[in-house]
Amino acid sequence: MNCSNCGAVLELVESRRYFRCAHCGAFAFPEAEVEGADGIRILGQTDDAPPCPVCKVPLTQALIDNVHPVHFCATCRGALLPRRTFAAVIQKRRAWATDQPVNPLPLDRKALERRLACPRCQRRFDTYAHYGPGNVVIDNCAACDLVWLDFGEIRQIVAAPGRDRGSRQIVNSANEHIPGLEEDEERDPPRLHPLRILLDLLKD
Repeated sequence: MNCSNCGAVLELVESRRYFRCAHCGAFAFPEAEVEGADGIRILGQTDDAPPCPVCKVPLTQALIDNVHPVHFCATCRGALLPRRTFAAVIQKRRAWATDQPVNPLPLDRKALERRLACPRCQRRFDTYAHYGPGNVVIDNCAACDLVWLDFGEIRQIVAAPGRDRGSRQIVNSANEHIPGLEEDEERDPPRLHPLRILLDLLKD
C-alpha cells in the first residue's frame, strides 16, 4: 500500500490497525469514517483551537462516549483529554466490556523516543509506558493535567486482559494510570467506635 500524499510505501502500525508514511508522515486508516473513531463524536472547529502535537493541524472539539469534552485530530485521529477523563473512560469501558479480551502486542520501544509538545503550554510531554494494561505509550503534561492518546490506544487498553475487565464495578482510581501524581484530597482517617475510645481511655 502506497501513500496517497507522496507515493512512498506505507508502514503498518499493527497494534492500532492503521498505516503511516515514514517519508512524509501521512496517515491512512482502513476505516473510511472519521466520525466515531475510538468512541469520539466530532462537534466542530473553534478559532482558538490548539494544534495537534503530531501533525500540527488545528484540533476539533469533540465528545468521547457522548459525555466528556475532548480535542480530536481529524488527520491522525489522536485525542487530547484531561487526565481524569482518560482514567474515567478507560475504567468504565473496561468494567462494562462484554467482548473477549485481546492479548496486546509488545510495547513499541521506538515510541518512547519521540518528542511531542503539549498544545496548551508548549512544554515537552512526559513520554512513558502506560502503567495499566494494553502495552501503550502515554504522552502526559503534568502541568496542564492533559494526556495525548494516538489513534487506537484507547481500544488497545480496553481490549487487554485483566481482572477489572467485565467486572461492572467502578472505583475511584483517577490517578491509577499516571505516575507521579498525588491524590487531590487526603482520605479521611478511619473512625473508631465510641466504646473502643472509652476502653482506650480506661487503659491509661
